[in-house]
Amino acid sequence: MNESEARIIQCCYIWHHNSYPSKRGLFFKIKNEGTNKITGARDRATGVIPGVADTCLIHEGKAYFFEFKTTTGVQSPVQKSWERTIKTAGAEYYLVRSLELFQILITDIYA
Repeated sequence: MNESEARIIQCCYIWHHNSYPSKRGLFFKIKNEGTNKITGARDRATGVIPGVADTCLIHEGKAYFFEFKTTTGVQSPVQKSWERTIKTAGAEYYLVRSLELFQILITDIYA
């Protein structure tokens, strides 16, 4: 994940945390980035799945996954595959490129 994507996630997380205090703990980052070959191998052996979205929101018994990209960022083939898998399982999946889009999505989800 590049620094710009991380910044978008940070802004979205802080906005959600401050705007919906009763929902704290239900929107969270999924650690899915290996730092080196050793931790990457350990992570895979303990269930880290390539392509999983950056964050997850649990609301009223349903899972919502958010993949964050810059305005020019693109999903990798493994991310697209995981998106299809998760949608087939009945979860929601969103590609988010800005805080403003995230705010609209969250407002709609909580409506």
